[in-house]
Amino acid sequence: MTRHISIESKIAYQLLKFINFSKIVEVKMLKDTFNKSPALPGYSLCNKVEVHSFQTLGRSVWEITPKTANSTTIILFLHGGAYILNLTKMHWKFVEKLIECTSATVYVPDYPLAPEYIWKDTYMFLNELYTLILEKHRERSIVFMGDSAGGGLALGFTQKLRDESKRLPDHVVLFSAWLDLSLSNPELEQYEKRDVMLTVKGLKAAAQRYAGNEDANLKDPRLSPIYGDFSNLCQITVFTGTNDLLHPDSKKLREVCEVHNLPLNYFEYPTMFHDWVIFTFLPESKDALKKIRKILR
Repeated sequence: MTRHISIESKIAYQLLKFINFSKIVEVKMLKDTFNKSPALPGYSLCNKVEVHSFQTLGRSVWEITPKTANSTTIILFLHGGAYILNLTKMHWKFVEKLIECTSATVYVPDYPLAPEYIWKDTYMFLNELYTLILEKHRERSIVFMGDSAGGGLALGFTQKLRDESKRLPDHVVLFSAWLDLSLSNPELEQYEKRDVMLTVKGLKAAAQRYAGNEDANLKDPRLSPIYGDFSNLCQITVFTGTNDLLHPDSKKLREVCEVHNLPLNYFEYPTMFHDWVIFTFLPESKDALKKIRKILR
C-alpha cells in the first residue's frame, strides 16, 4: 500500500473534479456517443516492439512482442470502457509501460462492444482468441489482465473456463475492476461522492446495453463475476483506490477470496480515483507496474 497520495495525483484529482469529468462521462454513457473504433498503437510503442495484427471473428487483435529479452509470460490485456468505449491512447501507453517492465508478449484485442454486441458475443470472441493463444503458446505462462470493465471480463471469463474444465490462466490481474454490473453494493453511494471518473447512473446505462435486454439478470456471474464460484481458481492480484466508485466491490472480492482460501495479492491505494493505473505518468501507476513486475517474475 502506498502511504500518501502523490502531488501529481492530487493535481490530477482536483483537475478532474474541477471540470466535472464524471458528469461528462455520464452524459456520453447515457447517450452512447463514444467512438467505437479502437485507438491504434502509437509511434512510441511501435518503435520499441514488434507489432503484429490479425483478425479473430472479424475483430482486430494486436500481438505486441519485445524486440529483446522476451520473457516466457503471455499477457492477454482486456481494456476498460464500461463495455461501450474502445481502446484509448492511454491504454496503449499502459501496454507500452507494461512491456517495458515485464518483457512479456501482450495480446490486445478489440473485443465486441455494446450496444452493437452483447456479452455473449464478447465471450464467444474471447473463447476463440484464447484457443488461438493456447495453440501458439501452450508451454508458456498466461496472465489475464484488465482495467475496469476489462478486469470484470477477465475474471468472468476465467470462471467460465474453470466451469468448462479448460486450462485456466496462471494469474489474473485486476485494476479498478467492474465486478458487479447490478451496482447493488450499499456502499456505492458514499464512494460515488468521492470518485471523479464515474457515476452509478452512467454505469447502469452501460450495463443494460451490454446485458442485452431489460430483463437480463445483472447478477449472472458472466456479467458480474463477484457472484460467481471462486473455488479452484488461479492466483488473483487486485489494485484498487479508496476514491474509486468500484472500490467497495474490490473489498468484497478480497473477502470472498479469503473465504475460499484463494491466493490473492491486494493493493489498496489511499485516495486514488477510478482507473488511475492507466494514467501512467502518476507515481502510483509506476508503483503498480513495479509490483506487477515483481509478482509476475
